[in-house]
Amino acid sequence: MKMGKLLPIVLVPAISLAALAQSPQSPAKPAPPAPAILDSIRAELNIVYGHTPEQELKMDVYRPKTGGDKLPACVLVHGGGWVGGDKERFTPLAIGLAQRGYVVANIEYRVGPVAKYPAAVQDCNLAVRFVRAEAQRFGLDPNRLGAWGGSAGGHLVGMLAAAPTEEKFITGDNHNVSAKVQATVVMAGPMELNNEKAIENYRQQKEQSYGFKWIGKLYDDAPELYREASPMTYLDKDSGPILFLTGSLDNPSRDTPPMDKLKSLGVPTQQVVLTDGKHGCWMQVPWQEQCLEAVDTFFKSYLK
Repeated sequence: MKMGKLLPIVLVPAISLAALAQSPQSPAKPAPPAPAILDSIRAELNIVYGHTPEQELKMDVYRPKTGGDKLPACVLVHGGGWVGGDKERFTPLAIGLAQRGYVVANIEYRVGPVAKYPAAVQDCNLAVRFVRAEAQRFGLDPNRLGAWGGSAGGHLVGMLAAAPTEEKFITGDNHNVSAKVQATVVMAGPMELNNEKAIENYRQQKEQSYGFKWIGKLYDDAPELYREASPMTYLDKDSGPILFLTGSLDNPSRDTPPMDKLKSLGVPTQQVVLTDGKHGCWMQVPWQEQCLEAVDTFFKSYLK
């Protein structure tokens, strides 16, 4: 698939992004319930996008009823430590992005108790290929397809950006359809499962670590699997632009190594840090709206 010219993007300190990262004036509170689907939004829920021995794989697709039949699109991937969570958790983000003019495929995937690595990576890869193959049905432009994920979902979209052509991750139908995304938002997701800090945590937590629960083996018994499951292993000049989005209280430094690698490859990258945000702040006021604004701004630069 031919990629358009990637515009350079400058890393801007979060403090200058006042509209996106202002300090809250009152204690954070949970986001309101998922908004009702407005008359302006069309929703198709629980579309089956794949079949596996463990389960049918489903997605919810939201799109504005107006705007034409060549809208930019986003595959949205929930978190949950690779062993939990569901697509409904990200429904407010899906609807919010659809209200900004995108077709949004909010997907589920097999989690750790159901199927170990690489099942979740395979499912996300399949979801991108399904959405692109069904571009006419959903009214989207297959050449303007992004991905956005949070926490474990951030890791999974990192894999989409870095390894769309790896044969081990390609299963199911539409083998001849590209899984490449044109822009990616990694929201508080690990890009390295085998860095020094992660390995230290695995050794301390042993069978209680999310890594073990998902990969199925202790790090010291299978270090090659942890490397294989890391987006950093695959990042190259064709990975496409990546936005790293995280709260200031959620270890923003985790994004430094992948950003440094992307810069060395000449790939546009940026970090937006949300003031006083903790892990999961994207589901809370005031950060949810800030996340949507940051993602929309980023996609407008690269899904065009």
